[in-house]
Amino acid sequence: MTGWRTANKGEAENMLYCGTRWVMRVSRLKRCRDDAGSDELVEAFASWQLTASPSRLSRWEYGNSRGSYRLLRAYEAGCGMPPFLLFALNDRQARAADSSFADVSSVDATEFLLADDIYEIFDRALTDADVSGSQWYQLASFAASHKYFYLSPRNTGIVARRLIEELARSLGPAYILRFEALHLLASQSRMHKALVEQLTEMFQDESTGALGDAVSLILRAAPPVRAELLSRMRESESPMMRNSRDWVAEIHRKSPTEKAVDRAKVSALTATLCEALPKWAMAHVETDMTAPLINEALGERSRLKRHEASLLLMLAKVYETLSVQLLDAFESEVNLVLRRRLANLLEYQVPASCPDRLESLALAEEDPETRRSLWASRGHVLDPVHVSDSIVADLADPGSQYAVSYALGISGSIDDKLLDCQDLPDHLRSTLGWWRQRGAGILS
Repeated sequence: MTGWRTANKGEAENMLYCGTRWVMRVSRLKRCRDDAGSDELVEAFASWQLTASPSRLSRWEYGNSRGSYRLLRAYEAGCGMPPFLLFALNDRQARAADSSFADVSSVDATEFLLADDIYEIFDRALTDADVSGSQWYQLASFAASHKYFYLSPRNTGIVARRLIEELARSLGPAYILRFEALHLLASQSRMHKALVEQLTEMFQDESTGALGDAVSLILRAAPPVRAELLSRMRESESPMMRNSRDWVAEIHRKSPTEKAVDRAKVSALTATLCEALPKWAMAHVETDMTAPLINEALGERSRLKRHEASLLLMLAKVYETLSVQLLDAFESEVNLVLRRRLANLLEYQVPASCPDRLESLALAEEDPETRRSLWASRGHVLDPVHVSDSIVADLADPGSQYAVSYALGISGSIDDKLLDCQDLPDHLRSTLGWWRQRGAGILS
């Protein structure tokens, strides 16, 4: 449960979907800054047999319900969001509130999903055809609601591996949709078994370039399997595995272990950042949300809570307006912990901006954790990185290897020339080959 919610259980239940409703409100206000955006919103609501009157919009955005299928789909269409993004966000809000993985979607969509459409998505997932994050979510929601579907063991493995690998490369809304789809599918015993098996194989394959948040499946595994996978992560010398291990530990941790930062300084920095925000980005629901979320993303000791706050700000596109301000704040900051937090916030700008500035900062950075965040942010620009001698040298440095290879892979910057570079160790060459084969970051 994130800090902008109250710790009182009854009040927390009432505010369960407050984050979703705030994203709805901010997204609508951003969309309706001009007449064309307002017209699109009205048309989208009309297509779902809803009226976008001021009183109804206010009631929907300030209410305590999770929203109906038609309402969420109307907001998504009218605000330019990917289909089912608000459904996935609802699922995430519910899990954050009770610290458990849901077995069904928070908003039932099954009566609107046709079996033939779902089977077509399955067919696409078994081939090289594109499957969007929205389609993965539909497939998973349908499967979770019906409790059973049949795929051959081989095809179940193909679907499981593809979803894990796509999640590792997904950014922004594409990440939210695939992550929630992963855990809805994991509620099915057969698919859960296949997902854990595929994750285990990826653990054993030294060429694996990224595992992403699929490592959270470990926490759903049977105790003996979980113990084995955690042991592999502890014993591995791979920077990628170490990063995954730290994230699993953070998810499972009951209390934060990171150093506290000066709250007065965080509040002052939050106020400075908020001054640069447009009016739509400061929208509130029951209470002010934007400033507390930024404050939490910077000041909270729990990495997981900072992550959840940052995801909401990212989905509401608040971070998009702060790219220069965050970089300025980072460059002027001397406190190591706050520098790390600011660098981490930059990772949630998708796609990111200021590639040259990010690259220069990453090459000059000495702190490993800060450097990792800066390289990730440079990768999230999604424009290819020019592989200079300085970058090859950083790539050869064991302390930078994972961060630089991620940036090169997620931005689609790995070519034959780089793979043929004589200075690369074999294990790194195979990791870069993994990225080259699977492709750059996914935004849809």
